Amino acid sequence: MKRFALLLAILIASFAGQSLIGRAGQQSASGVTSTGPFERLHFRPIGPAGMSGRIADLAVYEANPSIFYVGSAHGGVWKTTNAGATFAPQFQDNGLISIGDVTVSQSNPDLVWVGSGESNNRQSTSWGDGIYKSTNGGKTYVKMGLPTSRFINRILIDPRNNDIVFVAATGSLWGPGGERGIYKTADGGKTWKQVLKVDEDTGANDLVMDPTNNQVLYATTYQRRRSACCMNGGGPGSGLWKSTDGGETWTRVKGNGFPDGPLGRIGIDVYRKRSNVLYAVIEGPATANGRGGRGAAPTPDEAAPQPAGRASTATTVTPTTPTGLYRSDDGGASWKKVNDENPRPMYFSQVRIDPNDPDTIIYAGVKLHHSTDGGKTVNTNATQTIHDDVHAIWIDPANSQHVLIGDDGGLAVSFDQTKTWNFFSNLPIGLFYHVSVDMATPYNICGGMQDNYVWCGPSAVRGAAGIANYEWKTMQGGDGFNAIQDPTDFRIAYSESQDGNMVRIDRVTGETMSIRPQPQPGEPALRFN
Repeated sequence: MKRFALLLAILIASFAGQSLIGRAGQQSASGVTSTGPFERLHFRPIGPAGMSGRIADLAVYEANPSIFYVGSAHGGVWKTTNAGATFAPQFQDNGLISIGDVTVSQSNPDLVWVGSGESNNRQSTSWGDGIYKSTNGGKTYVKMGLPTSRFINRILIDPRNNDIVFVAATGSLWGPGGERGIYKTADGGKTWKQVLKVDEDTGANDLVMDPTNNQVLYATTYQRRRSACCMNGGGPGSGLWKSTDGGETWTRVKGNGFPDGPLGRIGIDVYRKRSNVLYAVIEGPATANGRGGRGAAPTPDEAAPQPAGRASTATTVTPTTPTGLYRSDDGGASWKKVNDENPRPMYFSQVRIDPNDPDTIIYAGVKLHHSTDGGKTVNTNATQTIHDDVHAIWIDPANSQHVLIGDDGGLAVSFDQTKTWNFFSNLPIGLFYHVSVDMATPYNICGGMQDNYVWCGPSAVRGAAGIANYEWKTMQGGDGFNAIQDPTDFRIAYSESQDGNMVRIDRVTGETMSIRPQPQPGEPALRFN
């Protein structure tokens, strides 16, 4: 029991990414001092950080890009002031660690807004309880409302007035209602007004402002619903909207090359130097993962990520297929389909225009997508050596070669616009699905991580430096799930990945053997749905 209690304490601290020291002899509400057998236990992080975890968003202070904030899917907010040499954990005491968006004021690096609840439609997505604000660089956060938004995908601060903030609230993934749509505050979050609402099943996904005119904004709405088995991410509620009066009223963009509904998830961006240029990644009504129109029968989710992207290639344009990349050169009045590329929209749907070149675009996918000719050709494998599944993209307006991305495996930086990458191995935000312990002394911990293999590491090591990243060893690849150790022999462990791939591992020799059930002669092959 003592070992279990200590392990629980360790693991909680590992998820939170910080050390929380327990105090012996705490007083209860009745004033009685507790002196139980576990009062001297304390929390301590044991890692790992080397494989990192899923990133939801990035917020860079562009006047000094050494200062930026990282919002993680299940590990809170982290801040660096030295370009990632070190990160400090934030948002650790607010009861929630799932982040949908983080935004920093470009006139004040200490003014930070955080939207809770990752809005990426996974089975492992956790919801939030509203929006938070910090005025001291993230040292403390104050809850500012929208408690039933569940998932917030975008926050936009008016660069001319920090008190004016817009929020794209996606709303509940699992049911209707709640706070969903576009919300606006003009008093720094004291009060909120819903300025764009479609219906009880439709929330807001993306939001951008014209950099030359703060009265012009673009927003996308998104109709979606997940059940225990399936995901339906499309319907008549999904669409693109434009406001010309500071977000007070909105007009739906229709026709003139923009596809008719029902649609799925839509990402949008505007070119900084010539704001009439826009790009949108649009999901059609019948693409993979059961994203059909409202009332369409959803299909089961994929258990595994889609295959990695291919090399640079000329793209196709299929006018009859809504899914793809679109461009407008007149502020959204008319649109032209650029190509059919829009990988797994329910999980990505983010496009970014090079602030210095309207023909250079980077958009998210299993591998990063990169084009320098307006989408005529696209390198669909622009992150060859970096983890798959990109969710967050930032391009430095002062140096377009400087690019930051966040993906399912953490954070990476490029200084040659996606040709080569450096990975940040110091963010301990791994998402464990399941953990177990053995009976060794000191005992070892094994666990499966979302899209990050199965790992084992020690609970303690000799030396004052503590447990290093290299102490954690890979047991199995793919999406890590369950990992179980033999209770009588610490060197033997069993683990599983997607599609029923189970293995037996000798942790000393590294020898593995598949134990996935196989059909006997004459039996039908196994099927995984």
